Amino acid sequence: MSENIVLIGDASSAKALIYKSQPIYERRRRILHEARKLISELGYENFSIRELARRADVAQRTLYNAFGSRENIVINAIYQYSSDFSEHVHFIYPEYTLLGRLERVIKVHSRNLQIRPYTTAIMAVYNSPASHFSIREAISKLSDEGARPYADHLCSRRQLAVEVTPQSYCATVTRFMYSTLSSWCVGEIPDDAMLESMAETYLIVNEASTRGAIKREAEAWLRHLRAHSPEWEQLRAQSVVAPAPRRTAPRVARSG
Repeated sequence: MSENIVLIGDASSAKALIYKSQPIYERRRRILHEARKLISELGYENFSIRELARRADVAQRTLYNAFGSRENIVINAIYQYSSDFSEHVHFIYPEYTLLGRLERVIKVHSRNLQIRPYTTAIMAVYNSPASHFSIREAISKLSDEGARPYADHLCSRRQLAVEVTPQSYCATVTRFMYSTLSSWCVGEIPDDAMLESMAETYLIVNEASTRGAIKREAEAWLRHLRAHSPEWEQLRAQSVVAPAPRRTAPRVARSG
């Protein structure tokens, strides 16, 4: 587990994907890149192994041999995107500070703004009771595992509120952040208010779940955010992620 960034949920649980050779690595990157495009265009319910094989120029049996199932392809695509993004993101503030966590929230969701079809498709899977449990679990873990180091840090410093555990803290962060993100996905939150809404949700959870100096800091940042103070505007401006340059993947010969 690397301390980097995760799109959709949290900013600290991108999983490092390890491959046996560079050709295998490149082939899987290509497959998973096409899988994410397919998810964005068609959603999970219409995600087709046959269509993915066609787009990625591999045989269907290659996909099943490499991943085992459609669900595993989607899960690996989610983690691969997080891993790819983590290679390029840079943080100014330390991970174990509220300011550092806010910076990560802004970076994550400024990128989610740029990939709305993909984010919407993933949130649709997460919110659907008909979705395969393994995918819903993987999406939930993106946030839970990302929040856990900070939760453990707060616990070790006795800064969690009474009866709040690291587990309950992470579960609350995941539940409320994904709820707000889902509201944006369906148009209930406008694009120009999305980052403020996500940051406000995160700060409200921290205000309610902590005590002492961290609680007071969360309250102060809520005031900054709601007043659009210079402190908030500066943090927002320096944390927003620039759009990724468009890349055209080279065509390769069919393999497998």
